[in-house]
Amino acid sequence: MSAVKDITVLAVTKMHGGVCVAGIDSAGEWVRPVRVERKREAGGITDYCLLPLDFFHGGKSHLVNMGVTRVWLDRHQSSPPHTEDWTLDLDHKPEFIRKLSSEEQEEFLRTHAEPDLSVLRADGLRSLGLFQAESFSFTFALNKTGEDIMVRARFRAGKEELSDVGCTDLRMRALGRRLLENHEGRSVAMTEVDFRRRGKRITYLAVGLSRLYRGKHWPILVGVHSLPEMEIVVDYVNL
Repeated sequence: MSAVKDITVLAVTKMHGGVCVAGIDSAGEWVRPVRVERKREAGGITDYCLLPLDFFHGGKSHLVNMGVTRVWLDRHQSSPPHTEDWTLDLDHKPEFIRKLSSEEQEEFLRTHAEPDLSVLRADGLRSLGLFQAESFSFTFALNKTGEDIMVRARFRAGKEELSDVGCTDLRMRALGRRLLENHEGRSVAMTEVDFRRRGKRITYLAVGLSRLYRGKHWPILVGVHSLPEMEIVVDYVNL
């Protein structure tokens, strides 16, 4: 069944060959717009990514963190735990409506945050959730070839702490590139203390479960939302 949904975007991330996007619709449900599967890579990684041509038009991206975007969807493509998947209607490009104000962002994040990570289970009914970070740190480093950025995270939400979690948030990748420019390519770390020094009062994390890889759905940090919001420009030519 086709649908038109207005989603508040909470994740714009790097994925194999493109971008993965997710947000919460006006009914409070998570939605992940995807293309129909294009290929299946070795190891069982399924690639449902969107391409820049799907959402970048009129000289701008129409999928913006903490912005409301209208998306046209073909059908619900539920495959637990990735029950949020909807195939994108490629005949209608997503349309950016507006950015949430600072006050609206704070209210939205507070309202939709969950108490702990228990909703994210491989045998569960959801692969996405939003959580207030009680403590966290990020490590930024170049990969072995020096051609790409790697972002790893440690964070605590509720009673559970996860470490060495991959972070694919495009803004954090852009931040890492900027930080490494001043450190001659060496790794750089940031903690919640560094965020507070930059005036960030509180930070929420959007966390997802990967597609099946090596027999497991791995946790991934797909969105980092601080208040006040981070001002980081994403270069869509160099994701």
